[in-house]
This record gives sequence, C-alpha cells and structure tokens, in this order.
Amino acid sequence: MLDVQVTAHQPLALGVRPAGSAPVPTRLHVPGSVLRGALAAAWIAEHGLPAKVSAAQRQEFIALFESDVSYGPLFATGSQVVPLSVLRCKYRQCPSVIDEAFNEVRAEASCSCGPLVPGRGEVEFTSSGAGQLVAQSTHLQIDDARQVAEGGLLFTRRALTHRDASGAERTFHGRITAGGELSDGAARWLARSRRLRLGGRRGTSGAVTYTPRTAKAVPPKTDRRIALRLNAPAILTDPAGLPLDIADHDSLRAALDAEFAPLPGSARVTAVERVWARREWVGGWHAASRLPKPVELAVSAGSVLLLCFDQPPTPDALLALTGRGIGLRRSEGFGALEAATTAWMHPLEPEPVAAGEDRASDPAETYARLLLSTGHGAWFADNLRPYVEELAAHPGIRHLGVLERPRLRRLTPYEREAITAMLLNAPVDILDRTLATLHALNRLLEKESAQS
Repeated sequence: MLDVQVTAHQPLALGVRPAGSAPVPTRLHVPGSVLRGALAAAWIAEHGLPAKVSAAQRQEFIALFESDVSYGPLFATGSQVVPLSVLRCKYRQCPSVIDEAFNEVRAEASCSCGPLVPGRGEVEFTSSGAGQLVAQSTHLQIDDARQVAEGGLLFTRRALTHRDASGAERTFHGRITAGGELSDGAARWLARSRRLRLGGRRGTSGAVTYTPRTAKAVPPKTDRRIALRLNAPAILTDPAGLPLDIADHDSLRAALDAEFAPLPGSARVTAVERVWARREWVGGWHAASRLPKPVELAVSAGSVLLLCFDQPPTPDALLALTGRGIGLRRSEGFGALEAATTAWMHPLEPEPVAAGEDRASDPAETYARLLLSTGHGAWFADNLRPYVEELAAHPGIRHLGVLERPRLRRLTPYEREAITAMLLNAPVDILDRTLATLHALNRLLEKESAQS
C-alpha cells in the first residue's frame, strides 16, 4: 500500500464528458483512472509497448495495470467529498451540520438562514484550499486561406488551476493498494518518484510530480453499525452481471456481504439500514487501443450505505476494504470508499503551517494569506485601504462595516471570525504591511494565470 502525493506544476484539464455546446468542464480531483493511465504511459515510455517487450516485462505491466492493483482518486489538500447523508445550511453561513446516518433528524431541521439541505456528493474546497479553482481557455484552428476559425474546431476548455489560495503549487493525495503480491521489480517501479502528465491537453498542461511513500496502516474504528461513504462511483452488479437495484436492500445486503466475505474476520452484513444514493453513467477512454471503455450504471460518489453487522468487523477487515474498494473496475479508481462509525464533520480550520516557515512568524504575511484564501484577495486589497487610513488618523475608532458588504455574505464562520479579530486587534502598521503583502500576492497570482 502506497500513500501518493502529486504536486501540480501546470493546470490540469481533467475533462468531463461535454454537454451540448457548453465549455468542456473539468473535475476538481484526479480520478484513479487518470493516475493509472499516466503511470501506464510512463511505463511504456521507459520500456516500450507491452507487445514488444520480454515476457517478464509484459507480466510486470499486467500485474501493475491489468490485475489487482487499485488506483484510488486523488483529492487536493483542503478538499473533500460531501456525503449525501449530510444536511447543511444552504447558504453556508451557519456552521450547522447534521449527518442523518448517525443523528436523529426532525423534518423541520433548519438553521437561522432556513431549512438545511443535503450534500450533493460533489468535491468541495475549504477556504484554505480554494482560491481560483478553474481557469478557462479557448482553443481554435485557423484556416490559412480564409484566416478564420475552421468549422467545428473552436471550443472552450476549463482546467483546474495548479496553485491554491496561498500561491503555492496545489498538492493531491490518494492511495494505491495492491490486492496481491507484486514482484520486486514492479513494486520498486511503482514506489519511485517521477514526472507525469495528467489529463488532457498534455502538451500545454498536466505536468505533475508523482511522489509515493509506504503507507502507515492505521486501522479504522469499528462497530456493529458502519457507514460506507463512497469517494468515487461504484459499479455494483447482481450475480447475473446486471446493475444492482440499490432500492432492493436484500440484494444490496447480499452483494455487500460478498464483499466482506474474503476479508479477515467472520462478521456478516445482517441488514442495510438506510441508503443515501444517486446513480450516474460512467465510461472512459482506453488510450492504448484508442477505443471507448464500456459505459455502465454506477452509484455516484458521495453516496452512503449504512450497514448493520452481526458483530463488529475487525479493524484489519475494514482497512482491507477501504484499500481495495467495492464493485467492478476497482483498478480504475471506481468503488473507493471510507468506513465511518461517527457523524461527518466539516473542517473549518485553516491548513496548518509547517514549522520553520517565515509566514508563521510574520503576522502581516499570515493575515494577507488569510484574506487571499477567501477568494476575495483583490477586493480586500482595495477596500481595506480606506479603513487603514481612517484608523491611522483616528486610532481609537475601529468598525466592521466592511464585513457587511454583500460580496462577503458567503464567508465561512471561521473566515469571518478570523478577519473580525484582525480588524479589531491588529496594529495599524501590521495592517498596512498586510495590504502591501496582499498586493504582491495578487500580482504573483495574476502573473501565473497569464503564463498558464
């Protein structure tokens, strides 16, 4: 089992199937199939096509990419999939979070802003990992004779930016799990750092550094009542190979019990207590053969399956299940999940600052990065200047009117509290240096965006 970190050096065009004439969208995470394809391309670049190498090397390729090695999805630092069982404030103004899988919920559950709404299973970023998420670019081919764009070759593509709110290169984290024993050569190759190209438009985007390290096995907590939260779509089938009807809890229980059967321990699934799920069609593209992959009906990411057992599964069994996933096509990242025995909590804290970094000792740098992380860095740089000038002229007068502007209505509770403390307590000279630092960070991000 390997913990994988991918550091992006260019925007990532992680395309989703286009809908009509709309711009080609992008995912906000790296699917396991994209990581697997990039590593397979790197192996072929080093050794040659599997059909033209030695039998031993061909077996190594099959063991790595066509066998029991599961390539899980990679999520950027500060992002997560919000489960469908979670109820939250519709406008994200209140910290109220209720996980229906573990909390009793009344029909009128609400907050001060209105009724609570369920999560949608989408990848969301916290303030510390957000910033500008998507860059948009137009691609065309010019007809030399007419000097106009050729018909059907003008399109707009979106890509996930490679820098986070602080201006640092965005990092993604995931896991690769081998279901069986790999040869020494295959294991060493997979555990070696290298440069890769992820996603589409690889000539101008997708450059990353792949850094694996041996994972520390931390067995999850166990109980007789466990929620399986999908981090990727899962392709579940009945014994005949047809898509499983997730509304049929008896069939779903039998399928999940079969997933636990080969794992350590003797716990059996006695009931599927409740399901929060959506369905979607999943497919893909096989780059080697240049053919589309089968399109299949899957249970969407963010779905939650609440299971009851005759006895608590062993921690090793849960660790094995979360490593291998459930359903078909697990080597492509489908079926990746996590097991939980407690309610889901939304992280409100900012990303920790590594010890020894300069920004940890300079409050102006810390404040500037806090303002930048809200996604309104340029706006704060302009609109806080009058506040600082007024404070310099009248040191005893501090107010928070700037935080009541409509533009800031979606600040998270943590962001609003931290900025309030800054405006009420920071000395004038610190605030002045904060704005200067914020201007410099904004210029850096604009320059990086123009270059990409």
